[in-house]
Amino acid sequence: GQNWTNNAGWMNEEDHCGWYGVTCNGDGFVTSIDLRDNNLAGQFPVYARNFTYSDGTLAAESDWQVNKYGLANLYNLETLDLADNKLTGTIEYRPLYNLHLLTHFDVS
Repeated sequence: GQNWTNNAGWMNEEDHCGWYGVTCNGDGFVTSIDLRDNNLAGQFPVYARNFTYSDGTLAAESDWQVNKYGLANLYNLETLDLADNKLTGTIEYRPLYNLHLLTHFDVS
């Protein structure tokens, strides 16, 4: 996001393992997302289904943003810390059942 405190690497062609707040294992799978107190705002991002770009166009199912941004698809995720931001809405918890390795979840 453009208004984040630190958005280094996000929303560009850089490898997701180089994005600020993202940690990956040796195989390139995301194991941690720590964006605590980073001025995130909007809906809590469990799904990326029906992802809509800022110009209003709907992303295709095969689009890299749909595949990379759905938290429910991050099967190796152990830590998710989005606390102290401005996230809104209800958290749809059922997709998070896929995250069997998740041990730290903070969105307070």
